Amino acid sequence: MTKIKRIANIILKFFPLQLVFIQLKKSHFMVALWLIFFGLVTQSIGAKFGIPYLFLSPEYLGNVSWISYMILGFAIGGFFMAYHLYSYIILGPSFPFLVTFSRPFFKFSINNSTFPILFYILLIVNIYDVQRNEELVSFGEVILEMMSLTIGIILFILLSVFYFFKTNLDILKLKSRKKKKKESRNLFSLAKSLFAREKYWFQSQPRITYQPSYYFSSLFKITRARPSEHYDRKIIRDIFRQNHLNASVFELALVFSFIAMGLLQDFTAVVIPSGASFFLLSTILLMVVTIFYSWFKGWAVSLIVLSLVTVNYISDGTGFLRSNNKAYGLSYQENVSYNLSKLKEQQFDEVALQNDLDHHVQILENWKIKAAQAQGTDKPKLVILNCSGGGLRAAMWTHYIMQEVDERTGGSFFKSTHMITGASGGMIGAAYFREVYAATSFEERLTKKELYSENISKDLLNKVAFNLASHDIFLRYRKFEEKGEVYLKDRGFSFEEQLNNNTDGMLDKTLADFVQPEFNSEIPLMIYSPTIINDGRRMIIGSQPYSFLNGTSFKNKNLGPENIEFIKLFKNNRAMDVRYTSIIRMNSTFPYILPMVSLPTQPEIHVMDAGIRDNYGTKSTVRYIAALQDWLSENTSGVVIMEIRDINKDYDISDDGEFSLFDRVIKPASNFYGNFYQAQEFNSNELIEGISCEDLPIDVLTFVLRKDPLEKIALSWHLTQREKNDIKRTFQNEKNQKELKKLIDLLNH
Repeated sequence: MTKIKRIANIILKFFPLQLVFIQLKKSHFMVALWLIFFGLVTQSIGAKFGIPYLFLSPEYLGNVSWISYMILGFAIGGFFMAYHLYSYIILGPSFPFLVTFSRPFFKFSINNSTFPILFYILLIVNIYDVQRNEELVSFGEVILEMMSLTIGIILFILLSVFYFFKTNLDILKLKSRKKKKKESRNLFSLAKSLFAREKYWFQSQPRITYQPSYYFSSLFKITRARPSEHYDRKIIRDIFRQNHLNASVFELALVFSFIAMGLLQDFTAVVIPSGASFFLLSTILLMVVTIFYSWFKGWAVSLIVLSLVTVNYISDGTGFLRSNNKAYGLSYQENVSYNLSKLKEQQFDEVALQNDLDHHVQILENWKIKAAQAQGTDKPKLVILNCSGGGLRAAMWTHYIMQEVDERTGGSFFKSTHMITGASGGMIGAAYFREVYAATSFEERLTKKELYSENISKDLLNKVAFNLASHDIFLRYRKFEEKGEVYLKDRGFSFEEQLNNNTDGMLDKTLADFVQPEFNSEIPLMIYSPTIINDGRRMIIGSQPYSFLNGTSFKNKNLGPENIEFIKLFKNNRAMDVRYTSIIRMNSTFPYILPMVSLPTQPEIHVMDAGIRDNYGTKSTVRYIAALQDWLSENTSGVVIMEIRDINKDYDISDDGEFSLFDRVIKPASNFYGNFYQAQEFNSNELIEGISCEDLPIDVLTFVLRKDPLEKIALSWHLTQREKNDIKRTFQNEKNQKELKKLIDLLNH
């Protein structure tokens, strides 16, 4: 029994195991960070939003390749070394035996690699799974990608180890250094002497120390740990102080190098894979925490919290460090009054209402000429598109449906389409198709169909994530000037720039560029409706006036207008000069990934994704039909509302069984988000059913991408090859083909 106890004691005191146990006991921040990364690479966290693909299928220069994996590996290597530095500074002094051998940090890192090795194994396994089953890559290419990832990790570790070999102290180096002459009093030596002072607040003298049984002295060699009780405590503290100082210098150099990368992000080659950006961000945050612990020890947590509170106060109380995102092209020189009385006065104007209705009647007359010719009848069907949100999957789905319907109807479909509205990704796909339609012939659209489909499905996340990590969180210093207005080059700018690159600049226009083409019905109207998060109203944005979307009867003005017209509110702020990509972005502002947009009002208002209020554009559609139903009843044979949905509108009740204790705590808060889509569905159906037009037949056709919310196509600005293939294949299912046949029959009468 004594022998078993001795063996168990040796195993439990094995240095790598001791480090794991002490981290589980003391380093909860670090353990939590590892659990997050484990969850991400195993697709247990963030799979619904496609976050794991950032690490499992990284893109660089628009392609997933061995280069992108090597860059990702290099960033992961940086995180591994930051983890070792953090652990060495926090835990190293508790193991004084480390000073008894040469290259203490290197050997500490070998023994501290349990979590990194486990992460690496999980990452490799899941990369293989995703690349083979999601990206549909060949076996040989997957092996090359995994090798490149490994080389990238090793490369950073080797560079780090080389630095620490040259700078870290051990017992022999310390004794040799003391024999040399006193160093010259330059700035560097002064800094070192400051950290070496006996009474300085940094003290590497833990209350409890540990003596391991065995440790890895090299990658494949286990050695008995030598005792260190006979060494002078002061010598041990001097060694740890000096090594910590070297680590801090290394960390600061990496921090400044990373920030410098942000300065160069206008160069495409500098924009690394988004997964690598998040690892670098984690590395920087870990380094900052490490520096605090290295310099301030027990005061570290308090000082970090105090620093955050101070920065928040400076930002909120003084305006310093505040850098709101703006709509590019809009003037912010003067603020518009935004209060209920002003809004009532401006939005509830009977004269403006009648002018806007007359204006749209003329647009409808122009539309009728083209639609009647396309459908071969004097009373054509008027088509309205409602496009749901859903990130890049919705963008590609909407665009692909429009391509297919355009092809199957010989080009008559879009000539019959009068208006497009909706949210987020769906409107991006529709906007791109509208530009392609305006710029090409029917034959050219067929010839380049695959090219356009590929363009709209290209990654939009990579550059945004890089900007977020290297610029937006720390120092927002990159700016540009346009028409005398200064704007920030933040991740919103990166999103618009990437969208323009992906679509060959077709969307690089202003709102004013669409006034005449929409009026002449050369292209359908597009109505964007981002949500004003200050009061829940909708900001109606379009190149035409839309006061009637607030209703045609202004009897009850108590609550004020539900919808605020962008071009009227900001008529003196160059509203028509705003970039079209900024309007698209305001309508598609995914929380945190993209910044909410501030508008020049007093008090300041902010807008976000249209899906917060109306994910399908149903409110705008119903209000438009209600306002112009007399003309529609007299001049058309009916309205076709064509819904291009990200998900099926039928929801079965979920059986969650008996509520656990945690469920009783979580469900009241999670219920709102869990039923968000269902609530929007019920509201949408109720609005359509509430249209009372006896002389105006209304047909609703629905093209659905996913039948079940759990179907695996991520809500993200990145799509894998398998997801792209699934989106195209879904159009061929029985339900969507039936809806297509109904649409063709309706347009052919």
